[in-house]
Amino acid sequence: MRTIKTVLAIALSGAVAAQASEAGDKRPPMVQEDGSILVQEQRYAMPGSFSDEARQAFTGYFARGGDPQFSGDIHAIRTVYDEQWAGPILAQWLEKYPSRIERRTVAGVTVDIVEPAAGVPAAHADKVLISLHGGGFAIGNGGVGGKMEAVPMASVGGYRVYAVDYRQAPEATYPAATDDVVAVYKALLKDYKPENIGIVGSSAGGMLTAQAVARLNKDGLPGPGAIAIQAAGATASDGASDSRFWMLGLTGGLVKIPEEIPHLPQYFSAADRQDPMAFPGGHPDLLAKFPPTLILSSSRDALLGNALDTFANLRAANVESHLYVRHGFGHGYFTQVPDVPEAIAAWDETAKHFKRYLGGKH
Repeated sequence: MRTIKTVLAIALSGAVAAQASEAGDKRPPMVQEDGSILVQEQRYAMPGSFSDEARQAFTGYFARGGDPQFSGDIHAIRTVYDEQWAGPILAQWLEKYPSRIERRTVAGVTVDIVEPAAGVPAAHADKVLISLHGGGFAIGNGGVGGKMEAVPMASVGGYRVYAVDYRQAPEATYPAATDDVVAVYKALLKDYKPENIGIVGSSAGGMLTAQAVARLNKDGLPGPGAIAIQAAGATASDGASDSRFWMLGLTGGLVKIPEEIPHLPQYFSAADRQDPMAFPGGHPDLLAKFPPTLILSSSRDALLGNALDTFANLRAANVESHLYVRHGFGHGYFTQVPDVPEAIAAWDETAKHFKRYLGGKH
C-alpha cells in the first residue's frame, strides 16, 4: 500500500550476526547480548489472504514507482502531498461516495462538514463524528487530508462528520491541535449530547484523539460516547517497537536505520514526550476514564506496536475496548485505496463501533 516515508521512523537490518565468541554461549547467532536481534535479509511472500483488488493495488503501486518524492521544506512537502498524493485519492473517494461538503469555521477552527450525498439517515440525525486526519502533525490541512478520511467515514457509517483542520508544526506546537479539537467539541455540545458525539482519527489524528479525550477529562467536560484510534496508539512512538523495524522491509521501502530517515517539523518537544496528557496510553489513571475505544491497525504498520500496547493498557484499565488488526497491510491503508475491499471493511468496522456505542449504548 502507499506509505509516506518521511512520516515514519522504521528500519530493518540486513546484517547477519556473528557467532558469540564466548564459549558456552547458547544464544542464537542473531540475538545480541542486550536482547536486540539482527535480521537477515529474507524474501516474504505476499499474504495469501489478500483480495484480488489488494494484490493489484500492492503490485501496481510499485510498478508506478511508489510515492511521489516528498522533499524540500514543509511548504514543498505539503504541495506534493495535496496535489500528487492525497488529492488524487480524495477524488477516488468522492467518485465512490458522492458527498455534501461545507467548509466552515467553528469556534475559530476551520472544519469541513461532510455528509453522504443522500443525507444522514434519521437514526443518526442526533449523532455526529469528529474526524482527525493523519500527517505527522505537519501535513494534511487545507481540506484535502481531512476530507480524504471523512468522506468514507461519513458514507460507510451514515454520519455527519466534522473534519478538523487542527494547527500543525512548524506554525504551531503541542498542545495547539488539542486546543482546537476541544474547542470544536465544546461547540458541538451546544447541539449534541456528549454520548452522541464520537471522535475518530488515524495516525497523528489517532494520537490526537487520545490526547483530546485526556484533556476533556482533565477539564471536567463530559467525554464522547465512543472513540476510534486508527493506525496509531496513545503511547509515545519514539521507543523501541518491533513494528517500527519490520514495516519498511515488508512494504518495499528502503532499508535504513532510524537516524537516516528524514523527519517532518517537530510538533512535540522533548519535554512534551514526558507529558501524560500528550501520550496517555501508558497512564492507567487517564485511560480508566476513556469511553469505549476501537483500536484499528495492520500488521505492516510502523505504529502497530503502539496500537497493541494501548489496547493492552486499556483492557488493564477495564475500559470497553476492541482491537481490529488486518494482516499484511501497511500504515493507514484504509484511507488510501477506495477500490480495495479490506479498506472498506476497516471503515465498516469503525462504523459498527460507533453504531454500537453512541447514544450511551453498551
